[in-house]
Amino acid sequence: MYLNDKITLLLLLAVGSAFSFVWLLLCKERLRIKWPAALLLAVLHTVCGVLCVKVFAVVEVGFDMSKAGNMSLFGGIFILPLFYYLGAKLTRRKPAEVFDVFTICMIFTLMCARFNCILSGCCAGKVIPGMSIRWPTRELEILFYIVLLFWLGRLVRQSKRVGMIYPLYMIAYGAFRFLTEWLRTYETTALLHRGHVWALITLALGLSIYYTQREKIQKRGGKQRR
Repeated sequence: MYLNDKITLLLLLAVGSAFSFVWLLLCKERLRIKWPAALLLAVLHTVCGVLCVKVFAVVEVGFDMSKAGNMSLFGGIFILPLFYYLGAKLTRRKPAEVFDVFTICMIFTLMCARFNCILSGCCAGKVIPGMSIRWPTRELEILFYIVLLFWLGRLVRQSKRVGMIYPLYMIAYGAFRFLTEWLRTYETTALLHRGHVWALITLALGLSIYYTQREKIQKRGGKQRR
């Protein structure tokens, strides 16, 4: 990675940390934290996010460094929640509240990572047949993240769908990535490839978590706010 690429990545990570800090301040009552803790958590979230996407990029190719990409955004989806759950248990916070709030941080952080893909020239779409331009897969994913930020962020701020925000994100992203994988450049010409598999796993896990959570709420006699 060239020096300019590193500077660009650091700037994007700084933007991601700044957003997370502001968002955590807006949700400080739900998490029962003050601004110093919000600042520390915002920075830690960004650092952990970078580690997750880089580690997963190696894991998904069977630790073959010659085939590993720079990062895999699925790492954020599969690994970051482990930090959320551990943090909730260690600080005696409700996991549902922690997941709801930090899912928004995850979405924005991954959106910054996709911006980095555009600037670094990776993860491009296939050339559109009969044309000299490529499918704007990275741009579409950024637009998708923006829509999710407004939709899910609004639910979190209004304390609606408590405990459902993360699985809703998984369902939406899994379905989106499964469709757009056909438009992305890949090292194989197979109809279905590794990206499709991870997208389906994301979708399936999201549906499983969503309906499990809903069943728990119904058994407790609770009513899920919409």
